[in-house]
Amino acid sequence: MKLEQVFFFVSSLAFVYAFWRRDLGPGYTLALIAILGFSPVFWNAKDNVLSDLPFLLFFYAAAVLVRWAPRDRPGWWRWAVLIGVTLYIAMGTRTAGITLIAGLVLYDVLRYRAITRLTIIALPVCVALVLLQSHFVGSGIGGYAEQLYSTPHTVEVNLMSYSRVLAGFWVASTRNGFSFFVLGIVALLTLAGAFFQYKRGLTIVEAFLAPYFALIVLWTFASGIRLVFPFVPWLVFLALTGLRGLVERFAPRYTTFAACGLMLLIAVPYTLAYRKADFGPIRESNGLPEFNQLCQAVRARTATGDTLIYYRARALSLYTERAASSYNYRGTEQELRQYARNIHATYLITTNAFDTDHGFLSQYAEDHSSGLELTYQNAHFRLYRILAGPDPESTAGHR
Repeated sequence: MKLEQVFFFVSSLAFVYAFWRRDLGPGYTLALIAILGFSPVFWNAKDNVLSDLPFLLFFYAAAVLVRWAPRDRPGWWRWAVLIGVTLYIAMGTRTAGITLIAGLVLYDVLRYRAITRLTIIALPVCVALVLLQSHFVGSGIGGYAEQLYSTPHTVEVNLMSYSRVLAGFWVASTRNGFSFFVLGIVALLTLAGAFFQYKRGLTIVEAFLAPYFALIVLWTFASGIRLVFPFVPWLVFLALTGLRGLVERFAPRYTTFAACGLMLLIAVPYTLAYRKADFGPIRESNGLPEFNQLCQAVRARTATGDTLIYYRARALSLYTERAASSYNYRGTEQELRQYARNIHATYLITTNAFDTDHGFLSQYAEDHSSGLELTYQNAHFRLYRILAGPDPESTAGHR
């Protein structure tokens, strides 16, 4: 499955190249692909069996098809059907792909002042495939409804979190004086690129990103860089657009030199990050003997209708056939209690096998021990049943 992730990423690069080659020219588009392809962020992403890289592929595949579709020539309807199928696959890969439908409509309205026949064909094809899937396979879209809950505080936290991780992409999350220097240059180039792109007009990528952005900032909690992968190629494109536009205005003979100079600047933090990277076998996480024992206990001690809270919810659901959900470890204990009520959670699992949530769930279990019943434990995992009735207030106070 690691090989599949590599295939998805390389294919994504091909579609990104195809989409922006006409705007940037072959040289600067190759620079765009190099910045993405050699990024330590994507190097790490390839080892995670998640929907992020497949969604990135289908996001830009749909964008390329919409841009290349012959709207006034024979055979346009075949492109419309293909767009509808691609939109469906994007939605099937990640539920948030539903925003691509809104983006396609938005693009038509802003660009053509009407819903075009291409969209009129593509959307029913997409909807028909969703209905067929729901009928024959089933659909889990409704399972995310409880997570689309936001407050002004969560929106603010999401905006700050995603701004940090997108800035961290350029410098591979290294923190030193040179990294901040690189970020300053990139920020100026991105602003210049946004100005130049605004003068060119709206593209389908911006139309896709607008509703997707609205969805992720309204999400209950930020999920790191992986949720904003579709923004990364666009931001790199804007920076290179700004660089090319400025150089062509003030020093047109040095366009190639300028691109090479920017790549050398970015290569410094990239190199520092790779010096610390682990190039050995992928570290075992779900194959721990204690995790296998936990899964056996969950299957034996819980009912099929139970819902569990655990940081790695996908793996737990895969191995136990129980509904599971992750949680916002950057929030408060009060928010966690409310979220548990919303999803009707009946069990939660804490672990010391990893500390990705910085002990948040373990501390919650300790603070609210009178409302939880320990039903199973081993060296690394504890399974608690959430007792019925009102949740007792923590004697230690809310975090």
